[in-house]
Amino acid sequence: MSSHPTLESLLPFNGKLARLSVDKFPPMALVRSQKFSSICPSYLEYKLHSHSGEGRLVMAMSLTNKRIEEISDEARDAIFQCSMCGGCDISVKVHSDIETLAGMYALRAESFRRAGPLPGHQRMLERLDAVGHPLFEEGRKGDWIRESGREPGMNGAKTLLFVGDRYALQPQHRKTLLHLIELLERAKLGLGLLGDEEPSTGRVALDIGDEERFDRQAKKVAAAIRSSGADTVLCADALDFNTLRAHVPKVEDLGGVKVIHAVELLDELVARHRIVPRRPLEARIAYHDPDTLGRLSEPFQHWKGEIKKVLGQLVVYDPPCPVNRGTHGVYDPPRRLLGAIPGVELVEFQRRREYAFSCGDEGVLSAAGWEEFVRNTARHRMDEAREVGAQVVASACPNSEDNLAAVAPDFSIRVANVVDLLHDSVTG
Repeated sequence: MSSHPTLESLLPFNGKLARLSVDKFPPMALVRSQKFSSICPSYLEYKLHSHSGEGRLVMAMSLTNKRIEEISDEARDAIFQCSMCGGCDISVKVHSDIETLAGMYALRAESFRRAGPLPGHQRMLERLDAVGHPLFEEGRKGDWIRESGREPGMNGAKTLLFVGDRYALQPQHRKTLLHLIELLERAKLGLGLLGDEEPSTGRVALDIGDEERFDRQAKKVAAAIRSSGADTVLCADALDFNTLRAHVPKVEDLGGVKVIHAVELLDELVARHRIVPRRPLEARIAYHDPDTLGRLSEPFQHWKGEIKKVLGQLVVYDPPCPVNRGTHGVYDPPRRLLGAIPGVELVEFQRRREYAFSCGDEGVLSAAGWEEFVRNTARHRMDEAREVGAQVVASACPNSEDNLAAVAPDFSIRVANVVDLLHDSVTG
């Protein structure tokens, strides 16, 4: 059932391109300062048009139209020196239906087919094949369950907690995972856990351009979810949430299972007073919108139709094709959770919601050796937090935490997970 778009399928529509280079900036009506007027971390870092969404679509068109025959090392670097945060995609869609991000994924897949993976990416793919996940931590995904005295399995529960690779295997995120489970147990919510049998979503393969490997992993994940008997999948990790909603359905049907993120359920439980924040936290907090929980988290929508030209000029979808514009991401639940904690003063980044600036990386950039790019992106985001007077930057994504926390000491700003802040208030 795989329906990854190809360069050829996207060419008729993306051939219009974004002539005003609006893919590099949020809508001008929303820009609040020159300093924080960029939406594209790659262009901000490298200052080259090739490192923008439009620049990469130009490469894609050149390959498709056979104006170039090979992908040089420099071109491959330009293709992958990008966090794939989707800022360009959403900014362009203010005035156009150009599928910038889909075009860049197709370009990565074409690069992978022609030139193979970068060395760091190859190691991640080998790790995925060898141990079932791309991380370099040792151990099994169910070790934390055994260590906490819990048991894997559904045990009659209809909600499956999809823990994910990072929460299951990275020690720095174990506390947040246990805090989440404790909050849900306080609300007497039954949860199922797959433990060692929980497959990785394999998202790293998609980001590297290895569609075949991602498709195989997506089928494993879909099969595991269907066989669990759950009617709801609760994702701890924003990257898994995004993958299960926006990418796995391109490959395999989840069988009507509802996919939600932990902050959505916690928001509902607080609203119903099944979880009650009590201890005050006197702090000025800015919430960072992870792209995988925000603008990129809208569900994939299947479409069958024809792309054609009207009057020899206008490219249209017939019938009209649904377009995700990032406006229906998970934005309000984490803000409501923070606002429910006594003493919290919420402040907003200048760039927020669907126009939030990236935290830096989901792991692929760092694996390829571009750590300085990742750090500079995180520093730019933390500088924005300092500009709005934040004492704490909160997020709901382990990757955002890691990237922002790595540079936070330079700004005297604390980085925390929304789940941990809520847990401290509920249990304190």
